[in-house]
Amino acid sequence: MRIALSAEHFEVLRVRLARAAGLVFDPSRKESMAYSVGERMRATGLRDVASYLVLLDDDAAERQRLLDEVTIQETHFFRNPPQVRALRTHVLPELLRHAEQHGRRLRIWSAGCSTGEEPYSIAMLLRELLPSTGGWDVKVIATDISSRALEAARAGRYGARAVQLASADDLARHFQPAPDGGHEVRPEVRQLVEFRHHNLVTAPVPFAPSERIDLVLCRNVTIYFGRDTTRALMTRLHECLRDGGYLFLGHSETLWQVSEDFRLVALGTGETAAFVYRRLDEPAAERRAVLPDRRTEDEGPPRPAPEQRVKARRAVEPAAPVGIEDVLAQARAALGAGRYAAAAELAAQASAAAPLRAEAFYLRGLALVDAGRDADALVDLRKAVYLLPEMGFAHFLLAGVLGRLGHPSAAAREYAAAADTLGLQPGDATAEELGGRSVSELAQLCRQLERRLVGDVGVG
Repeated sequence: MRIALSAEHFEVLRVRLARAAGLVFDPSRKESMAYSVGERMRATGLRDVASYLVLLDDDAAERQRLLDEVTIQETHFFRNPPQVRALRTHVLPELLRHAEQHGRRLRIWSAGCSTGEEPYSIAMLLRELLPSTGGWDVKVIATDISSRALEAARAGRYGARAVQLASADDLARHFQPAPDGGHEVRPEVRQLVEFRHHNLVTAPVPFAPSERIDLVLCRNVTIYFGRDTTRALMTRLHECLRDGGYLFLGHSETLWQVSEDFRLVALGTGETAAFVYRRLDEPAAERRAVLPDRRTEDEGPPRPAPEQRVKARRAVEPAAPVGIEDVLAQARAALGAGRYAAAAELAAQASAAAPLRAEAFYLRGLALVDAGRDADALVDLRKAVYLLPEMGFAHFLLAGVLGRLGHPSAAAREYAAAADTLGLQPGDATAEELGGRSVSELAQLCRQLERRLVGDVGVG
């Protein structure tokens, strides 16, 4: 059902959703809000927005259904390969060793779990490291504000898109064929995960006050919150984590100028390193910088130290074919597999052979960003947008890099350019290399981030 939202009705809905769930809807998201409200009006049989607003006031179940409609559910198993690698080789083994010495009890919280791919991925990694849980008290608590997403998560059935990052061994070990031809999570994985409905903004953490958590994953959640909401959430997460516990955020999220209660740590080396946060009970002055490259607050968030930006080891790759398209295809495949050094090298080969090909510079910039090398990515991303100004994905990446390097005004301009150029593409298009986000969602997010930065620094 297609409707037109007046400015007054949009403001009412925006305020209600902010209060209910901390979600930020700026004017750039008015059309997507209208679509969601139209869908709910069609389902309820109402013909005008005013009547629907009255229903929202009176019906808590309908408020939940609207939240289900406006929250975006897009995720995969084993998403973000560097973080998965860090979980498998560093974090989970360390947490299991700690638990072995403290009653064999382990608690992990997947906050904003969507349709369940993240908590099930964690449970699968735990099953690899701890084949038998006899004598152990291990639980992955998975929460989300969307009842619809939780219903899908509890069903545990997924299509090919959700498991695209899973290896053949992962599929054989952790899934069984589903009746509809998809993939169903095996019972021994399911038993480690407990799903709960939870509002991260309005509800206390879903644990007893005395209970402490070993690991919290809150990835790609705070990008939809205002800064004050994020700051309050980080305070609650800090309180529920034990000393030494880990916090994983999404790739585009940072605690810079939000919280000093966590220490940023690098897990792994070189281009395969993942940057995550730890709760460490120590004075704030000692907590502030974990990487050798100390920076002032005005300079932006910490970056890997020079010695961590070592020249990537040449990956074992087949000889690159002569065709530029084949080289770019290999670069994309390397990105999808988390081989960022190989992807950057292949993209560099392509840009050397075709110096006017914007996509080659974009792919190299993307590989460097995923490897945590923002300063190095800056040059390639600027070349990409210079050669092809309508490349919205490159503007988006460049904006994130500039923001993390402490240039908010320049970041705001790039977010605006990203929103403008992404709006030229089909609304149902997706970008697999940016986590499968839809173009329309990404454009809305860019406009929101632009307005937030403009409000923070007063840029025009």
